[in-house]
Amino acid sequence: MDLQKPNLFLVGQPKSGTTALHNYLEQHPDIYMSNPKEPRFFCKDLHLESYAFHKKKLPYFSFWEEQDYLQLFSNSGDAKIVGESSPHYLYSKVAAEEIYKFNPHANIIMILRNPVDFIYSVHSQLILSGFENVNDLKIALSLEKERKKGKHIPSRVYCPSGLFYSERIKYYQQVRRYYDVFNNSNIKVIIFEDFRVNNYKVYRDTLKFLGVDHTFVPETKMVNVNKKPRNYTLNILFESPSLDKAMKAIFPQQFYAAIKKIQKRLLWKEVPRPPMNPLLKKSLMGNYRAEVIKISDLLGIDLEKKWFQKMYQPLMLHKLSLDKNRYRQ
Repeated sequence: MDLQKPNLFLVGQPKSGTTALHNYLEQHPDIYMSNPKEPRFFCKDLHLESYAFHKKKLPYFSFWEEQDYLQLFSNSGDAKIVGESSPHYLYSKVAAEEIYKFNPHANIIMILRNPVDFIYSVHSQLILSGFENVNDLKIALSLEKERKKGKHIPSRVYCPSGLFYSERIKYYQQVRRYYDVFNNSNIKVIIFEDFRVNNYKVYRDTLKFLGVDHTFVPETKMVNVNKKPRNYTLNILFESPSLDKAMKAIFPQQFYAAIKKIQKRLLWKEVPRPPMNPLLKKSLMGNYRAEVIKISDLLGIDLEKKWFQKMYQPLMLHKLSLDKNRYRQ
């Protein structure tokens, strides 16, 4: 029996609401979303970079062969929309072309977040996952030039370019790659801050984009809140790629996923993320302004106003960073 090909790809960004949207979508009766959520199959360049750095295949990239990838959708039945969510597809330089060759009529969804908040959140997540060993964001940013030369790379990182923070906020290049190959009508760009403020409206608009019943109301829950390790040494030990690989070899996928959830509950605790240093935030806003203007022109949205206008008001800095929202990531 031919396996159904996915026709929906939520390509990123990470730490920008992709998990929440994936959870919303998978509840819809006409939509089937993969489990695991992030197969990371089409970012072939990151596969090769990871293999070159580690001299072996890491379990972080579990799907190398198409037949294994397609098995993720074997239970999709007659779902109208079959999809997956791999945020690395936006950062990858080849994923857009690879997805197009696989299914040129696929729907593409991407979520963009204020680049300053995005970098702060990504850095925090990389530390939590054991991929980043520099806790101070300012120092981590300053190391990028040396890291591009192969220096100061943590041995546990999934691939070195994951630590090139200035590359990760090149939204124009990332989005342009998809516009260059896919029909514009097949691409939906969501602004994270809009999703955070009115997630139901964005969800309904997304269902309309996909051509399914947009009156469906999903159950909601808080996902991907900020966390930190209860014990950094234990976290590094249990986040070991070798342990992950052994567990995947021993246990079925669903049992492995359940074990990982328990492990994370035991190892991590939810904590509010402290506000970014105001001087660093203002500096990054200046550094990223040109990129924000470029992506604004591409999308026809004034993202400079949406993302940066209030952040320049000194009295608002702490209020904004401490604002509680449903999907703080």
